[in-house]
Amino acid sequence: MAFIECQIRSFVLEMNVSVNVLIPQDIKKDEKVKVLYLLHGYIGNHTDWMRYSSIERYAQNHRLAIIMPAAYNSYYTNMANGFKYFTFISEELPNIMESLFPISNHREDNYVCGLSMGGYGAFKIALTYPNKFSKAASLSGALDVDTLLRENEDKSREQFFKSIFGNDPITNTKNDLFYLAKKADPKPDLYICCGTEDFLYENNLQFKAFLTKHHIPFTYEESKGEHNWAFWDAYIQKVLSWLYKK
Repeated sequence: MAFIECQIRSFVLEMNVSVNVLIPQDIKKDEKVKVLYLLHGYIGNHTDWMRYSSIERYAQNHRLAIIMPAAYNSYYTNMANGFKYFTFISEELPNIMESLFPISNHREDNYVCGLSMGGYGAFKIALTYPNKFSKAASLSGALDVDTLLRENEDKSREQFFKSIFGNDPITNTKNDLFYLAKKADPKPDLYICCGTEDFLYENNLQFKAFLTKHHIPFTYEESKGEHNWAFWDAYIQKVLSWLYKK
Protein backbone atom coordinates (compact mmCIF):
# COMPACT_ATOMS: atom_id res chain seq x y z
CA MET A 1 0.00 0.00 0.00
CA ALA A 2 1.03 3.56 -0.64
CA PHE A 3 0.30 6.20 2.00
CA ILE A 4 -0.25 9.68 0.56
CA GLU A 5 -0.79 12.89 2.52
CA CYS A 6 -2.82 15.37 0.48
CA GLN A 7 -3.61 19.05 0.75
CA ILE A 8 -6.54 19.86 -1.52
CA ARG A 9 -8.45 23.03 -2.28
CA SER A 10 -12.15 22.88 -1.42
CA PHE A 11 -14.26 25.41 -3.23
CA VAL A 12 -17.26 24.42 -1.09
CA LEU A 13 -15.40 25.22 2.14
CA GLU A 14 -13.26 27.97 0.59
CA MET A 15 -10.14 26.61 2.27
CA ASN A 16 -7.39 24.04 1.90
CA VAL A 17 -8.24 20.68 3.48
CA SER A 18 -6.09 17.76 4.64
CA VAL A 19 -6.83 14.25 3.39
CA ASN A 20 -4.88 11.05 3.99
CA VAL A 21 -5.04 8.27 1.39
CA LEU A 22 -4.10 4.60 1.42
CA ILE A 23 -4.08 2.97 -2.00
CA PRO A 24 -2.60 -0.15 -3.63
CA GLN A 25 0.59 0.75 -5.48
CA ASP A 26 0.36 -2.04 -8.04
CA ILE A 27 -2.79 -0.82 -9.80
CA LYS A 28 -2.89 -1.96 -13.40
CA LYS A 29 -3.49 0.25 -16.41
CA ASP A 30 -7.19 1.11 -16.76
CA GLU A 31 -7.99 -0.55 -13.42
CA LYS A 32 -10.30 1.25 -11.00
CA VAL A 33 -10.17 0.08 -7.37
CA LYS A 34 -12.91 0.06 -4.78
CA VAL A 35 -12.91 2.98 -2.31
CA LEU A 36 -13.74 3.37 1.37
CA TYR A 37 -14.27 6.86 2.79
CA LEU A 38 -13.18 6.47 6.44
CA LEU A 39 -14.39 9.18 8.81
CA HIS A 40 -12.99 10.29 12.16
CA GLY A 41 -14.88 11.13 15.34
CA TYR A 42 -15.50 14.20 17.46
CA ILE A 43 -12.31 16.10 18.40
CA GLY A 44 -10.47 14.07 15.73
CA ASN A 45 -9.09 14.76 12.28
CA HIS A 46 -7.67 13.09 9.18
CA THR A 47 -4.70 11.59 11.07
CA ASP A 48 -6.64 9.60 13.68
CA TRP A 49 -7.07 6.29 11.86
CA MET A 50 -3.38 6.18 10.93
CA ARG A 51 -2.22 7.19 14.42
CA TYR A 52 -4.45 5.08 16.63
CA SER A 53 -5.29 1.99 14.57
CA SER A 54 -3.42 -0.43 12.31
CA ILE A 55 -5.61 0.43 9.31
CA GLU A 56 -2.67 0.41 6.88
CA ARG A 57 -1.68 -3.11 7.91
CA TYR A 58 -5.27 -4.34 7.72
CA ALA A 59 -5.76 -2.74 4.30
CA GLN A 60 -2.93 -4.86 2.89
CA ASN A 61 -5.38 -7.76 2.69
CA HIS A 62 -7.99 -5.81 0.74
CA ARG A 63 -7.65 -4.26 -2.68
CA LEU A 64 -9.21 -0.87 -2.13
CA ALA A 65 -8.35 2.77 -1.58
CA ILE A 66 -9.06 4.31 1.81
CA ILE A 67 -9.78 8.06 1.92
CA MET A 68 -9.49 9.76 5.33
CA PRO A 69 -10.56 13.44 5.24
CA ALA A 70 -10.53 16.09 7.95
CA ALA A 71 -13.97 17.34 8.96
CA TYR A 72 -13.15 18.45 12.53
CA ASN A 73 -16.23 18.80 14.81
CA SER A 74 -18.71 19.43 11.98
CA TYR A 75 -20.84 16.30 12.45
CA TYR A 76 -20.42 15.98 8.68
CA THR A 77 -23.19 18.53 8.34
CA ASN A 78 -23.88 21.73 6.43
CA MET A 79 -23.68 23.76 9.61
CA ALA A 80 -26.40 26.24 10.52
CA ASN A 81 -23.63 28.70 11.34
CA GLY A 82 -20.45 27.51 9.70
CA PHE A 83 -19.12 25.46 6.83
CA LYS A 84 -20.86 23.07 4.42
CA TYR A 85 -18.99 19.94 5.44
CA PHE A 86 -21.73 17.55 4.29
CA THR A 87 -21.57 18.88 0.74
CA PHE A 88 -17.79 18.77 0.84
CA ILE A 89 -17.52 15.17 2.08
CA SER A 90 -20.42 13.65 0.14
CA GLU A 91 -20.09 15.47 -3.19
CA GLU A 92 -16.94 17.54 -3.73
CA LEU A 93 -14.42 15.18 -2.10
CA PRO A 94 -15.36 12.10 -4.19
CA ASN A 95 -15.12 14.18 -7.37
CA ILE A 96 -11.65 15.41 -6.40
CA MET A 97 -10.43 11.99 -5.35
CA GLU A 98 -11.70 10.39 -8.57
CA SER A 99 -9.78 13.01 -10.56
CA LEU A 100 -6.55 12.30 -8.68
CA PHE A 101 -6.60 8.54 -8.11
CA PRO A 102 -7.68 5.44 -10.10
CA ILE A 103 -10.76 4.74 -7.97
CA SER A 104 -14.14 3.51 -9.13
CA ASN A 105 -17.23 5.73 -9.19
CA HIS A 106 -19.63 2.79 -9.38
CA ARG A 107 -22.10 2.46 -6.53
CA GLU A 108 -21.13 -1.15 -5.82
CA ASP A 109 -17.49 -0.09 -5.32
CA ASN A 110 -18.08 2.92 -3.03
CA TYR A 111 -18.31 2.55 0.76
CA VAL A 112 -18.30 4.88 3.76
CA CYS A 113 -17.48 4.11 7.41
CA GLY A 114 -16.85 6.12 10.54
CA LEU A 115 -16.54 6.02 14.31
CA SER A 116 -18.69 7.94 16.81
CA MET A 117 -19.50 11.26 15.09
CA GLY A 118 -18.11 9.66 11.94
CA GLY A 119 -20.59 6.78 12.27
CA TYR A 120 -23.37 9.34 12.11
CA GLY A 121 -21.66 10.97 9.12
CA ALA A 122 -21.21 7.66 7.31
CA PHE A 123 -24.88 6.71 7.61
CA LYS A 124 -26.02 10.22 6.75
CA ILE A 125 -23.96 10.21 3.55
CA ALA A 126 -25.01 6.72 2.41
CA LEU A 127 -28.68 7.19 3.29
CA THR A 128 -28.81 10.58 1.56
CA TYR A 129 -27.02 9.29 -1.54
CA PRO A 130 -27.91 5.59 -1.72
CA ASN A 131 -27.32 5.65 -5.48
CA LYS A 132 -23.66 6.52 -4.86
CA PHE A 133 -22.77 4.35 -1.85
CA SER A 134 -23.68 0.67 -1.57
CA LYS A 135 -22.42 0.01 1.96
CA ALA A 136 -22.02 2.05 5.15
CA ALA A 137 -20.61 1.09 8.54
CA SER A 138 -20.89 2.74 11.94
CA LEU A 139 -18.56 1.97 14.84
CA SER A 140 -19.97 3.26 18.15
CA GLY A 141 -21.95 5.77 16.12
CA ALA A 142 -23.77 8.84 17.42
CA LEU A 143 -26.84 7.66 15.53
CA ASP A 144 -29.57 9.60 17.35
CA VAL A 145 -28.35 13.20 17.41
CA ASP A 146 -31.76 14.53 18.51
CA THR A 147 -31.35 12.63 21.79
CA LEU A 148 -27.77 13.86 22.14
CA LEU A 149 -28.94 17.45 21.71
CA ARG A 150 -31.57 17.05 24.42
CA GLU A 151 -29.02 15.46 26.74
CA ASN A 152 -26.70 18.44 26.25
CA GLU A 153 -29.28 21.16 26.98
CA ASP A 154 -27.90 23.65 29.50
CA LYS A 155 -24.45 22.11 29.15
CA SER A 156 -21.26 23.49 27.63
CA ARG A 157 -21.83 21.79 24.27
CA GLU A 158 -25.36 23.15 23.78
CA GLN A 159 -24.29 26.27 21.89
CA PHE A 160 -21.82 24.26 19.85
CA PHE A 161 -24.55 21.86 18.75
CA LYS A 162 -26.83 24.78 17.92
CA SER A 163 -24.14 26.27 15.71
CA ILE A 164 -24.17 22.98 13.76
CA PHE A 165 -27.84 21.97 13.73
CA GLY A 166 -29.62 25.24 14.52
CA ASN A 167 -32.42 25.68 17.04
CA ASP A 168 -35.12 23.57 15.41
CA PRO A 169 -35.76 19.87 16.18
CA ILE A 170 -33.87 17.36 14.01
CA THR A 171 -36.68 14.78 13.80
CA ASN A 172 -37.89 14.20 10.22
CA THR A 173 -35.22 16.40 8.69
CA LYS A 174 -32.17 15.76 6.48
CA ASN A 175 -30.10 15.43 9.68
CA ASP A 176 -32.28 12.64 11.13
CA LEU A 177 -30.92 9.15 10.37
CA PHE A 178 -34.25 7.53 11.26
CA TYR A 179 -36.03 9.65 8.65
CA LEU A 180 -33.29 9.07 6.06
CA ALA A 181 -33.30 5.30 6.64
CA LYS A 182 -37.01 5.09 5.83
CA LYS A 183 -36.66 7.36 2.80
CA ALA A 184 -33.54 5.87 1.17
CA ASP A 185 -34.09 4.02 -2.10
CA PRO A 186 -32.31 1.78 -2.79
CA LYS A 187 -31.30 0.85 0.74
CA PRO A 188 -27.53 0.67 1.25
CA ASP A 189 -26.19 -2.26 3.27
CA LEU A 190 -25.70 -1.10 6.86
CA TYR A 191 -23.27 -2.43 9.48
CA ILE A 192 -23.59 -1.35 13.11
CA CYS A 193 -21.34 -2.24 16.04
CA CYS A 194 -20.96 -0.88 19.55
CA GLY A 195 -19.37 -1.88 22.84
CA THR A 196 -21.72 -2.82 25.66
CA GLU A 197 -19.92 -0.42 28.03
CA ASP A 198 -20.02 2.47 25.52
CA PHE A 199 -21.97 5.58 26.53
CA LEU A 200 -23.62 5.41 23.09
CA TYR A 201 -24.72 1.79 23.50
CA GLU A 202 -28.39 2.62 24.16
CA ASN A 203 -28.29 5.08 21.27
CA ASN A 204 -27.20 2.25 18.97
CA LEU A 205 -29.82 -0.17 20.34
CA GLN A 206 -32.56 2.37 19.61
CA PHE A 207 -31.46 2.68 15.99
CA LYS A 208 -31.19 -1.10 15.69
CA ALA A 209 -34.74 -1.49 17.01
CA PHE A 210 -35.98 1.12 14.55
CA LEU A 211 -34.41 -0.68 11.58
CA THR A 212 -35.89 -3.98 12.75
CA LYS A 213 -39.37 -2.45 13.17
CA HIS A 214 -39.31 -1.01 9.66
CA HIS A 215 -37.82 -4.15 8.07
CA ILE A 216 -34.68 -2.32 6.93
CA PRO A 217 -31.83 -4.85 6.49
CA PHE A 218 -28.66 -4.42 8.56
CA THR A 219 -25.82 -6.32 10.21
CA TYR A 220 -25.33 -5.77 13.94
CA GLU A 221 -22.50 -6.84 16.24
CA GLU A 222 -21.63 -6.02 19.82
CA SER A 223 -19.14 -7.13 22.42
CA LYS A 224 -17.65 -5.96 25.67
CA GLY A 225 -15.95 -2.64 24.99
CA GLU A 226 -15.88 1.08 25.61
CA HIS A 227 -15.78 4.19 23.42
CA ASN A 228 -12.11 3.83 22.56
CA TRP A 229 -9.55 2.79 19.96
CA ALA A 230 -9.13 -0.72 21.34
CA PHE A 231 -12.71 -1.42 20.24
CA TRP A 232 -12.46 0.47 16.91
CA ASP A 233 -9.14 -1.11 15.95
CA ALA A 234 -10.67 -4.55 16.45
CA TYR A 235 -13.90 -3.81 14.61
CA ILE A 236 -12.46 -2.01 11.59
CA GLN A 237 -11.03 -5.41 10.67
CA LYS A 238 -14.55 -6.85 10.79
CA VAL A 239 -15.80 -3.97 8.65
CA LEU A 240 -13.18 -4.55 5.98
CA SER A 241 -14.15 -8.22 5.77
CA TRP A 242 -17.87 -7.33 5.72
CA LEU A 243 -17.37 -4.98 2.75
CA TYR A 244 -16.40 -7.94 0.59
CA LYS A 245 -19.32 -10.14 1.54
CA LYS A 246 -21.95 -10.52 -1.17
